Amino acid sequence: MATPTGNQFTYSTIDTAVLNTTLADYSGTLTDNAYNSNVFTRILNQRAKKLINGGGAIAESLIETEQNDGGFYLGSDPLNNTQSNTLATVEFKWQNLYEPIQLTRDEERQNSGDMHKILDLAATKTTLSEKAIGKRLEQALSTSVAGANNLVDLSILVGTGASCGSISGNTDTFWQATSTTSGAFATQGLTDMTTATYAVSGGSTEDNPNLYITTKTVFGKFSNTRLPLERISNGDMSANAGARNLTFLGVPVVYGNYIGSGRLYGLNLNYVKLAVDSATDMVTTPFVTPTNATVKVAFILWRGNLVTNNRRRNFVLTSIS
Repeated sequence: MATPTGNQFTYSTIDTAVLNTTLADYSGTLTDNAYNSNVFTRILNQRAKKLINGGGAIAESLIETEQNDGGFYLGSDPLNNTQSNTLATVEFKWQNLYEPIQLTRDEERQNSGDMHKILDLAATKTTLSEKAIGKRLEQALSTSVAGANNLVDLSILVGTGASCGSISGNTDTFWQATSTTSGAFATQGLTDMTTATYAVSGGSTEDNPNLYITTKTVFGKFSNTRLPLERISNGDMSANAGARNLTFLGVPVVYGNYIGSGRLYGLNLNYVKLAVDSATDMVTTPFVTPTNATVKVAFILWRGNLVTNNRRRNFVLTSIS
C-alpha cells in the first residue's frame, strides 16, 4: 500500500504481484470465456482450432489435383513407379489482436482498504476486456474490418477470386469457393442451399459442409420454412458446440452477429481452421505502470488467422432477401 514519506509516495496502493497472480490463475477461464462469448468463435474454438508453435507464417499443405498414377495390371505387366506431384503449399500471415485491462489510481483509491474490493474491480475490468476481445475477433472473422489487414475473414475465405493466403483464385481456379447470387429466401432459399451443398460436396457421405452460418434475418427466414416440430426437435445436435440452432440436411444452421448482409455460408470445418499461436491464445501480460500515467495496465493478446487448405469445399449465397 502507498505510504506517504514527506512529499513523496510510492505509486501503488495495491501489490501488483497480487494482481498478476490473480490474473494468471484466471487465464484458463478467460480464454474459454473470450471464445464462448459468441457462436462463431465458440464453434471454431471447439471444432476447428489448430494450435501452432509460432513461425514466420502459417503454412497449409493442399492438393491441387487428384492423383491418377495407378491402374490395372495382369501377370508381369510393368507398373508405373512414379507419383505425380499434386501437392502445393499456401501460406497465411499472422494477425495480432489485443485488449487492455486498466486500473487507474483513482479507482484503486476509491476501493482502497479492502483487498477483495480491489480484486473484484480487477475481475470486472477483466470481464469487460474478455467480452470486448471476443466481440472484436468475431467481427473480424466474419467480415472485413479496418486495421485487421492480415486477417482472413469469411468473405475472403469463401470467395471465387482474389487472394486467400498466398494463392489467388483468379490465377488458380482450384482455389475458388462456390458463390451463388440468391434472392428471396421464401421462394428459392432452400433450393439454392441444396444446389450449393451438392456442388461443393465430394459425395453423399463425404466432404459435405458441416456448418451453415448466416445473419439473424436470414436465419429467421430459414426458421419460417421449418415445420413446428422441426423447430423443436432437430435430431443430432452433437456438432453445434452448444449453440442454439436448426438443421439443414442434418447439419447445424446458426447465425452470427457480424455476417455480411444477405449472406449464408456453407462451411466444411474439415478444411477450415482457426490457426492460433500456442503461446498467444488469449494470454494475459503482467500489470505494468507506464512512466507517464497513473494507471496499471495489462493486455489480453491473441495471434492467429482463419485458414483453409481446400477453399472449393465451401460456398456462399449472396443477396438473400
